[in-house]
Amino acid sequence: MLTIDNAFNTENSSVFSYYQRPGVGFYIPLYQREYSWDQDNIEQLLEDISKGIEGLIENGDDEIRFLGTIITVTETDKSKVQPQDTRALPSSIEKVIDGQQRLSTISLISALLYHHISVVKEKILKAIKKSDNIDKQDIEDQVNEICDYWQQRLKEVFSVDLKRGTPQLKPKIIRGSKDKWVMNEEHNHSYNSHVSKYLFEFIEHFFRGGSFPKFDRDFNAGKNLNTVNNWLNRIVSQAHTDDNGFCSSIDILESIKQENIWQYERDNLADIIKEGLPEKTSIATSLSILVQTLAVCHYLLDRCCFTIIQPISDDWAFDMFQSLNATGTPLTAIETFKPLVVNVVELKKEDFKKSIENKYYTKIESAFEDLKTAAQKSKLTNELLTSFALPVEGKKLASHFSTQRKWLDEIYNKRLDDDGKKEFIKFFGNYTEFYNEIWNDYTGKNNLPLTKLEGAADADLVSMLILFLKESNHKMAITILAPFYGDVIEGKENSVSNFGTAVKAISAFYILWRASRSNSGLDDVYRTFFKGSTKLDLAPHTWLDLKKFDLNEIKSYFLNALNLSDKASWTDKASLQLTYESSRSICKFALLNAAHETIADAAQPGLFKKATTGSSNYLRLEKWSSKDLETVEHIAPVNSNDTWSETLYGNDAFYNLIGNLTLLPSGINTSASNKGWKEKLLYYKHMSEKDLDKLTELTNKAIAEGISLASSTLEILKNSNFSDHIQHILTIDDTKEWNAEIVLARSKRITEFLWDRVYGWLK
Repeated sequence: MLTIDNAFNTENSSVFSYYQRPGVGFYIPLYQREYSWDQDNIEQLLEDISKGIEGLIENGDDEIRFLGTIITVTETDKSKVQPQDTRALPSSIEKVIDGQQRLSTISLISALLYHHISVVKEKILKAIKKSDNIDKQDIEDQVNEICDYWQQRLKEVFSVDLKRGTPQLKPKIIRGSKDKWVMNEEHNHSYNSHVSKYLFEFIEHFFRGGSFPKFDRDFNAGKNLNTVNNWLNRIVSQAHTDDNGFCSSIDILESIKQENIWQYERDNLADIIKEGLPEKTSIATSLSILVQTLAVCHYLLDRCCFTIIQPISDDWAFDMFQSLNATGTPLTAIETFKPLVVNVVELKKEDFKKSIENKYYTKIESAFEDLKTAAQKSKLTNELLTSFALPVEGKKLASHFSTQRKWLDEIYNKRLDDDGKKEFIKFFGNYTEFYNEIWNDYTGKNNLPLTKLEGAADADLVSMLILFLKESNHKMAITILAPFYGDVIEGKENSVSNFGTAVKAISAFYILWRASRSNSGLDDVYRTFFKGSTKLDLAPHTWLDLKKFDLNEIKSYFLNALNLSDKASWTDKASLQLTYESSRSICKFALLNAAHETIADAAQPGLFKKATTGSSNYLRLEKWSSKDLETVEHIAPVNSNDTWSETLYGNDAFYNLIGNLTLLPSGINTSASNKGWKEKLLYYKHMSEKDLDKLTELTNKAIAEGISLASSTLEILKNSNFSDHIQHILTIDDTKEWNAEIVLARSKRITEFLWDRVYGWLK
């Protein structure tokens, strides 16, 4: 009788214990993807090993590293292993369902470690011959013993010993249709996958005198081998001389049991390292390299571990693989949802490829087509579904695969009729298009507004606000904007105008909230809107309930959530709350808005006032994206250097207020930002002056007053295209002080103009 207890054989195992089982070979079936671990994967593993060895030094034997789950099925019908030489099949073949990337990588690394031990052993033996005052034979015997021990262990990780054939060692891993284990072969015709080919050539080199295999950097396996080889040569081998992030031999020997490095305490070898000379050819140096290399071997083989799952059948293995969402080729909830959609369509005797559902599901899939790694695909799935679930059902969806899968199934199969199912996929497809093409990919390149807004009067402003919301990382905005953009995609009446209104309303809500208070509670405002609230007598505003979103209701709700009393009260708060630290994106928008259709206020130096329409248009894509207005900079710097008014510093930190900020070109360095007020004013004047004669006068004035202006900074400022926003600052005489009074007045003026601009967007 089949029971849960005997359906799955599960155990935890160190890397070495798992690989060293006699006569076991790994077979990767044809349907598995190619070896695909990239630079990020291999660098993360090497970082884990480095940090793990540090952990051994700090924590002793408590340090282990879990490398994930391996799912295999013992292949009872060896005729399925194709192609094959029946004489050369291992006694036990495990078909790899999940984990081939890790298993392959560890075999490759073990081969390189075998090689590096051989290289360092030769260095030690040469150094012994040149040394005096040591027992040469004893040390040589110990070194040979140590290296032979570790190489025997490593050999079991990259090869399977058949005890027959030439050579008797075969690659530990082969790939179906590309490789086969063979009895004898003078020249390689049987190992064609990149991993198995390298392992075969490595075995040929060490055990039959062949050439050392090259790293074919046109493929991932070769690239990763090269990365590991460089790491062993430049980091691990040099750790005793450089503070390069890897533990030195002395630290290793002082904190890790010697039995884990060279089987038992060998104090005579440890003393040679501790007392040795620093020359590269000395025994001490070579022994240090050996210890550092063996620390890698010990950590990889003995401290790294897997959870091994062996279901009794292929079907059960794939069920386990899917339920675990294991790494390798993980399935996402969106991928497993598609067969449900296909099945619903085809049960109605429709061709899915020609269906409306396929048209919109293709939009969903297109968001993932350029992603290169499983981690990227999983990340986008989690972010998209978490966002999508809120407007659909008012639900805060967990990121677990099974939870997402069940939610999609519940909504689609159990809560919607046939028309609802079709509309749901359409809504999902358009939502994903906004999420992918607008929120993730739109950059305003070449100052072009969103394509679908072309011809709209406020296309440029709305597109700029999209960039503002993205730069603010206000992802909750997607839950409102994506449904309205879906109407634009569908070409519905007034949809472009409604989308623009929605963008401005959400921007206004975010600005008015964040400029006057903390971020706390901001996301809950959206959740409450979609979920509803008995306390607030608010019904849910979800797609499942309404199938549409009312713009007036949204604006009214967000205006009420702000709980604003009047302009004066808000600006009193915002003028003291809107700072460099609180929100740089809002500061940037506020400064652009302060320059938009304004001029210097002659009656109040340092301030600005409203000007005629079109006099200086700063609320544009061109200005938001311009390198000349890219950085939000302090006028009075963070550190006063005793050259600025003390009224700006102290507990109130007025230097951080919006009134002490301006916009400057990217690339402005500390030569400008840390100067005094006179010097700073001269820099600003260079930025706004285009008359060459007057520029010369400014330079001469600086020289006469003993002020040094950095030429590189001046060039950046003089080449700036925009300077209207700085004009009101230039009305302050350089004999006057830039102090808290002017900063507070300017903060108040900036926030007043900010209110005047955005409050109406919510009305």
